[in-house]
Amino acid sequence: MPNRVLLASDLHLCDTDAYGVPTAARMQKFADDIKKEYEREPFSALLLLGDYSLDHWNWGYKGSWLERGVSNTALFAEKYLSQIQGLPIEIRMIAGNHEQFGEANWERLTGGYKRQDAYVCGDYLFLLLDTYAAKPDPTEHCDCPYRGVPDTDFIRKTVAAYPDKKVILCAHYLDLNTEAENDHTDFLNMVASGQFVCAFAGHTHKSDVWTWEKYGNFKEIFTGNYWQNESTPYEPMWGFREALLFEDRIESSYIAPAATVFRDGKSYHYPYGKRDSISILTE
Repeated sequence: MPNRVLLASDLHLCDTDAYGVPTAARMQKFADDIKKEYEREPFSALLLLGDYSLDHWNWGYKGSWLERGVSNTALFAEKYLSQIQGLPIEIRMIAGNHEQFGEANWERLTGGYKRQDAYVCGDYLFLLLDTYAAKPDPTEHCDCPYRGVPDTDFIRKTVAAYPDKKVILCAHYLDLNTEAENDHTDFLNMVASGQFVCAFAGHTHKSDVWTWEKYGNFKEIFTGNYWQNESTPYEPMWGFREALLFEDRIESSYIAPAATVFRDGKSYHYPYGKRDSISILTE
């Protein structure tokens, strides 16, 4: 049997409800859905790839951290992630573009998680990269720009510590065109060389798959969301990704648990389902 890992992002505990569902109910649904998924088919780890809040936000009602001294990231960790921590699984929690806390504040607010981390599962090494560390602990409202992956030192040292593992990149977002514009040649050479088997990312609120033809047809697989998708408001529905880790391949599908949402005074029910599947050879 393959090892199984779940990946999720863009939960957005904030002042804005989504599809007629109050934020607290939506966050509780996420915690319940993860626990039900474990009962349905156990998994080894939950890897969270950022945007648990709008703590740092430069529009409308502004980010809760600088505006009111409230960290919804901390609330998510304390009230909802804590319900999942009772499962016999590994959990990693890295930052997104709406959490611009420096490392010390990040660890304090999340209960000890790191902005950049790693996780080993069977034959695979997950590198969880921090691509939004451009403006740590800002004193003014701002939108954190994509920093990219200049920290190749972390990558090389971690990979060297596990020389027999196949490497999967994870980040809140990876944009290889921007990496090229920023002259992150060392990192791009690693991608093009086949050193990494694929990447998982969030940020887009979608569950699709990108193919970077310029870099050896490298696949970037997106993890969906638990908030809203403005370009296609009702599809895909809330959910997360699974990664099935075989010796010679990775199989991944987007999992959308059953959900009921509201629009135009009507309710719409979406049944449990899997879609946007992909298989990637790793040998």
